[in-house]
This record gives sequence, C-alpha cells and structure tokens, in this order.
Amino acid sequence: MASPTLNALPLSFPQTFLLDRDLLARLLRFAANNGSGSKEAISLETGIPTGKSTGKVEPMIHYAQGMGLISADKDKSVWKLSLSALGQTVFAQDAGLNEQLTVWLLHLMLSRRSDLNDPAIGVADAWFALFAEGAFRLGKCFKQVDYLAFLQERHGDKAILKTLSSLVLRSYFEPRAFGGAGIFQTALDKGEQSYKRLEAPFQTHFFPAYAVYFYLLWDDLFSDREQLAFDEFSEQTRWPTLFTWEESRSVILLNWMADRGLIQLDRHTGSAVVLRLKMTEHVIAKLYEDLV
Repeated sequence: MASPTLNALPLSFPQTFLLDRDLLARLLRFAANNGSGSKEAISLETGIPTGKSTGKVEPMIHYAQGMGLISADKDKSVWKLSLSALGQTVFAQDAGLNEQLTVWLLHLMLSRRSDLNDPAIGVADAWFALFAEGAFRLGKCFKQVDYLAFLQERHGDKAILKTLSSLVLRSYFEPRAFGGAGIFQTALDKGEQSYKRLEAPFQTHFFPAYAVYFYLLWDDLFSDREQLAFDEFSEQTRWPTLFTWEESRSVILLNWMADRGLIQLDRHTGSAVVLRLKMTEHVIAKLYEDLV
C-alpha cells in the first residue's frame, strides 16, 4: 500500500484540461495493478488520450496525486503508479467515482494545504487559494476577475493564470468534473457571472468522509503530534473556510467522531483538545459505511 508524497503540484499541472472522473477512474484501475510506463504506454492501456507534447495522461496523474488517491513517481519518462490507502478504498467501493460523497472528498483533498510553511500554499494552489485562502479576499460571492486578481497577487502576472482561473471555475459545472456536487451556484450581477460558494453537505452520511479528511490533514501537517487543540488545527488547515461552516457544525462533527470512537475530546481547558484513537487506515476503511 503506497502513501502519497505531499508536495505542491506545479501551478500549471492541469495544462488546459478539466478534471475528468471517467479518465481518473481508468487511471485508478491502472494504478491498482501497480502500473508503470511512459505516458504513451499508459494512454495505450487506459485509453486516456495523450500526445508527444501535451495530452490528458499526466494532468490526470497530477489530479490523482493532488487528491491523495495515488503515489506517482517519474524516472525519466517512465511513471510508476500505485494506489494510496484512500485510493484503494475509493477504487473498491466507488470505482466510477460517482458518489457525491466521493466528489466532495476529492474536491476537499485538492484544496488542502501543502505544509506548514509561511506563506501557506496548497497542494494544488489554484484550488487552495480559492477555497481556503480566499475567504477574506473574495468572500463567498465573487467574479472570475476577482479570483484572477487574487491568483496574480500570489503568483505574479503569469500568462497561464487567466486560463487557470477559468478552468478551475468551469470544473465545478462540468458533470464529469465536480459538477452536480453543489459546491457553487452562479448568478448574473450587472451582466457578469458571479459565483457563490455553498456549504459542505451536513447530512450524517457525509461525516465518514469528513473524518477521513480530518485524519489525512492531520497526517499531512501534524504527523508528529498525538493530540492537538482543534482551534490550532482549524487555523492551520483553514477548516472552517474549506467547509464554509459555522463553528457549531464542526462541534457536531467532532462529537460524532467521538461517539464513533475515532477521537477523544478534552474540553476542560476551554478549546477542545483532540486525541486520535484510530489508525488512519481504519478511518478510511469506514468511508462508505453510512451510505444507504
């Protein structure tokens, strides 16, 4: 079982290609067999289109890396892919990546912080900037031009940013990307399209996915800590912003995790201190257990 290495992806990793969950599912099938080969060989085996200088194989590999589904190493022109613990469970239980729970978890994973360095950057920084760092700069409602300006503040006036800002937003309305998950809604504001972020679903059958995300963020950023104040965890991971939740909803989720025996809570000091009680693999294995 492979553990994905947490490194920030190149800003331009999508090239000009939206996420395609059909193609991502084919890539997971390839990685499930510890597949290796050049991008051309992977294309031939999976049917994911590619070419000599561009194509969808490597962007899909990077999407899968950013979502924590695979471990991917490249030696010269040869890729070696294997499934992470999360990738194994998703492949076994939702191989087509069709469940809304899966789509929300993949969205959150792509939007996570890369490390605790300052300034904070994301595994896929265009996503992290929008969903984690953009709360004060953009608010819940914004236009593409605002998002582009924010990316330019972070990365300079790079030519790719206009295309990238459009690609990220379009992916939330494309059915084979994140469309249908209810992450954004749009409206016209003085003839211009505006985007409004929606709250993460609060139905309890999503809670196992949020518990997985909680554990994986802890592994990413606090692997040397066995217990942690939830306020510190929230601040460093940008948890409230990622979910667009009021604090009370996070408290309910923490209580649910404690009732399931995943964590222990100590509130004697005021802010909840969280102690992990399970291995991450145990939590991941329960990802789909509450789905009817």
